[in-house]
Amino acid sequence: MEGTSMKNKLLEWKENDWNIPEEVNKYELALELIGNFKSIDPILRDNLSLSFLWGIIDDEMLSKSEVSNLLTLALSDKHLFYKLDSHDEDAVFNRAFSALIIGAIIGYHNDMLEEGQTILSKDEIVEVFNMLMEYLKKEKDVRGYVDVKGWAHSAAHTGDALASLAGCSELSHENMIEILNGIREKVTIDYYVYKNVEAERITTVIMNIFNRDDIKEEDIIEWIRSFDDLEKPKTNPEYHNFIENTKNFLRSMYFRFKFKGVNIELLNEIEKVLNKINERFNEFI
Repeated sequence: MEGTSMKNKLLEWKENDWNIPEEVNKYELALELIGNFKSIDPILRDNLSLSFLWGIIDDEMLSKSEVSNLLTLALSDKHLFYKLDSHDEDAVFNRAFSALIIGAIIGYHNDMLEEGQTILSKDEIVEVFNMLMEYLKKEKDVRGYVDVKGWAHSAAHTGDALASLAGCSELSHENMIEILNGIREKVTIDYYVYKNVEAERITTVIMNIFNRDDIKEEDIIEWIRSFDDLEKPKTNPEYHNFIENTKNFLRSMYFRFKFKGVNIELLNEIEKVLNKINERFNEFI
């Protein structure tokens, strides 16, 4: 199927309660759907292709080898790293939505593991970790909602994928610390101000890491303190971008931890960092 004809077919299936006809080869369809992540049509890319692909994975319509092959494709230069170093502003849609489906596959693996079925090998999980961390570091197009073309939201989507990875027993304590450090760098960028609840989506990664048995509260507290050591930009608007992003993230994390009912010491550490950032304004109390 191509372009408009595929969109019309997907719309027809959506109207039929999202049911895909029995005669349709689900793996071949999955490959077509992930190909639509390049589209700048938000209905085709997001509402239809992503949703159908998510359902195909979650409803166990693919074999283990097909899931593995789909994951390999999603991690490739054709998707997660598609035109990463180019100035093509539309390429980010493919990358960002590939991150989402990678997270969906990892989440599916984790769910099936709880039922005693192994979908991906440890080596595959580690490979996903390494490639997502590379993508987290290299992706510079962090726009949220783009007029006409819809959601890009690469930071939030990568956060969702990392949240799934945080649930992987195959990954180590050291891997989790690496994720924390990568997130610290991502949430404190100075060239863009996050404005589409990216902080909340990324805070979920922190909560999933915190819930792991191999992570101690001291690990999180030490990481929170590291925000106090970050070098602040000396020019504007970079300085203000950095401050806004850092404060918004720390606030999101503070209230999520407070809602969880964690030890007051952890909340106090977040307060200390926030109060130091807000020092000049606290003088006017």
